[in-house]
Amino acid sequence: MAQTIWIHKLSDPKKKAEADGMDYICEHLFQGLTQSGKLTNAKGWNPFDSASTKEGSSYRALFCDTCAKNYKDGNVRMAKEPVLV
Repeated sequence: MAQTIWIHKLSDPKKKAEADGMDYICEHLFQGLTQSGKLTNAKGWNPFDSASTKEGSSYRALFCDTCAKNYKDGNVRMAKEPVLV
């Protein structure tokens, strides 16, 4: 069974610039951002131009190494609020 990868929208243009222009980040990078206030590549830095959901939507997202390794088409979900992993 595929692992769900939760992604969070980056609304701050400065944070988007820090994320190599990506619009979304994975849960693990989001947790680091909320704890430190900045994006760091300590857990890896893997931009995906078209991370896709089961419904067929695709997003420009930045994944940590773990999420990048587990990514398969269709296993991305939008986080409505912070999700504890």
